[in-house]
Amino acid sequence: MCDIDVFVLKDGVEEKIMENVDRVERIDDELTLQNIFGEQQRIKGRMLFYDNGGKKMVFELQL
Repeated sequence: MCDIDVFVLKDGVEEKIMENVDRVERIDDELTLQNIFGEQQRIKGRMLFYDNGGKKMVFELQL
């Protein structure tokens, strides 16, 4: 499986906000994250990087 963990960057530190994410979708000005269990979370931000080998995606939140 290629499920990844999603982090947000806060004060230079990566904070995990969701595990086992298999879908990221932009809807209007928000990103919807969905994991393999169907749980969803919405964030406003931009992707900083995706690391396939590390199985993680890092976002910077926008206020």
